[in-house]
Amino acid sequence: MTVVEKWWEKESPRFECQSDCFKCCTKPGIVYFDNISIKNASKITKLSPSSFKKKFLKRDDGQWIHEVENGNPCAFLTLDGCSIHFGKPVQCRSYPFWHENMTSMNMWKFVSSFCPGIDSGPHIAVSTIRNFLKKFKL
Repeated sequence: MTVVEKWWEKESPRFECQSDCFKCCTKPGIVYFDNISIKNASKITKLSPSSFKKKFLKRDDGQWIHEVENGNPCAFLTLDGCSIHFGKPVQCRSYPFWHENMTSMNMWKFVSSFCPGIDSGPHIAVSTIRNFLKKFKL
């Protein structure tokens, strides 16, 4: 069996989150919270896990989700950034290294059109990208 090397294994991409950007926190979509993320975020918000879920999340197909609706940023985004930064879900921590963004160099370039952190900062280790892709599977 031939193993096909991914584009990002040949030339590791560069990325550094830009302070005061927050563009990824303002796009409509769904943020998935696993039990660890719920526990960590509830501690930061000083809510019990059940109160945190009741206030911020809803159950969808067996998973806990936070919906970011069109025209509204993520509920955890403040003027200073993410209010649950140290407890944010893997999905948020791993952006922009999501499966759909890593499918091709063209897709990566497309994502760079609205993510100024792409192609800036250090090269990201292949092992780091693999870990992100492994951790965030739906």
